[in-house]
Amino acid sequence: MVTTFSPERLAKQLREDGFCVIPNMADQALLGKTRACVEKALAEYDEELREKTRAPGSLIDSNFYPELADLIGNPLALETLGQMGLEDIKFWKAVIISKPPGGPRLYWHQDCIMWGDPRAYSDCAPMIFLMYYLEDTRRENGCLRLLARSHTYRHVLHDMGEAHTKDVNRMDNPEDPRFLDYPNEVDVPVKAGDLVVGDARMFHATHENASTEQRTVITIWFHPFFSDLQEDTQSWIHAAMRQQHETWSADALAKIAPLIPNYQGDVPPMELTRTPDERLPRQSA
Repeated sequence: MVTTFSPERLAKQLREDGFCVIPNMADQALLGKTRACVEKALAEYDEELREKTRAPGSLIDSNFYPELADLIGNPLALETLGQMGLEDIKFWKAVIISKPPGGPRLYWHQDCIMWGDPRAYSDCAPMIFLMYYLEDTRRENGCLRLLARSHTYRHVLHDMGEAHTKDVNRMDNPEDPRFLDYPNEVDVPVKAGDLVVGDARMFHATHENASTEQRTVITIWFHPFFSDLQEDTQSWIHAAMRQQHETWSADALAKIAPLIPNYQGDVPPMELTRTPDERLPRQSA
């Protein structure tokens, strides 16, 4: 884990290992506002939905929660990403993921949905996640775990199914290999307000929440170097972001104005491609 604040070092770790941790990116005021939004969202999340998302915990998109705009457009985080060399960043959506006490571990998965774009096979991620945890995390309450560098090669997990399907979200089969331990996995405990930045192509999961308290993360999906993506990829991000946030007020949208994708062409949106092809090399022996 990164313990010193060096944009160059952070950028190198993100590029090579697939993740980095940036300390103290959300202050107490921002965390408090976000927690209030989460409390409201969870109160509207019914029991039937909880059963459908037993493994991850809640999966609540930002569609109806413009209160998340302050976190999404957090100037300190955006400035730091810029110092790391990440430019032309555009937003897709944010997700409230809250694991209740006793919630099981999350399955291993990678979230890239654009394996049809050549950028997915380069050293420049087409899609990254920003994770803000609202509580201090540790193994006991379900901290993040990941397979560092798994964004650079084809892993056996690539052949075990796609992320977020109904059966694996419900945890129909607790013996599914995607819930198991794997060699060289790394725990990533953080403090509330720290920021985990990760490559969407990297396999990640969580431990179970064996504590008596809720453990919540806000995951934000960004697309750096947006204009360098294929036109159909840009077209999809443009349309998806607008469709999901069409009810947001002008004030909320203003807080994320630099992040709003704006594709001007007429190429139809891409088809989602969740699995890499032969262009992703297998791990060398």
